[in-house]
Amino acid sequence: MSATSRAGSPDRRRRQLFEGPRADDPRVLRTRAAVVDAARTLFLQKGYAGTTIEEIAALAGLAKRTVHNNYADKDALFTEIVADVIAYAEEFAGALRQESMAGITAANLRPTLLDLGRRLALGIVRLEVVALRRLLIGEARAFPSLAREYFDRAPGQVIDALASHFERLAQRRLLKLTDAHRAAAQFAYLVAGEPLDRAMLVGTTPPKGQVIACASDGVETFLARYGR
Repeated sequence: MSATSRAGSPDRRRRQLFEGPRADDPRVLRTRAAVVDAARTLFLQKGYAGTTIEEIAALAGLAKRTVHNNYADKDALFTEIVADVIAYAEEFAGALRQESMAGITAANLRPTLLDLGRRLALGIVRLEVVALRRLLIGEARAFPSLAREYFDRAPGQVIDALASHFERLAQRRLLKLTDAHRAAAQFAYLVAGEPLDRAMLVGTTPPKGQVIACASDGVETFLARYGR
């Protein structure tokens, strides 16, 4: 094998030089993660408008040019940060849709919903999720379409998945309801509402035990209204 074959053709080397590192290059991934972490920290501390690219670069330990090489502007950074939260919620909603309701009976309905309510509450009342929701609410006027997208693809998808399950349970006469979507929305807010409201206003999440206790009470309230 020739030296040229081992090293690659001159044209290939020139393309690599001008194209720069690939997006999946570990160095690029580390750089982008550092930028996102720094931007998230500063956005939460100072707000979107109060944060500059220079400050993000300094906190990430990078040159301003490096930040711009990876993200065109602050809008792109903010959008990616929100997308991370959306992806987490979509993953939760997707897993929820895959859960089977076939094995649920009148005997195990309560423990099944208690487990679901606790998992849902713990997924919603997470420090990183609460922090990003606070940030998005604060910037909703500047990013109205992004706020709508977050609602549709995050809590909206979770509620849709719950509604689908509750509709099937109602068809099997395990729940009594006329509007599955409304029942699903009420379930979500009953299990997470009070701890979430507190976390959104105060900025800190309650202890896990408190979140679980509130979720359990919420399920009991739901069953008092919709159970048979």
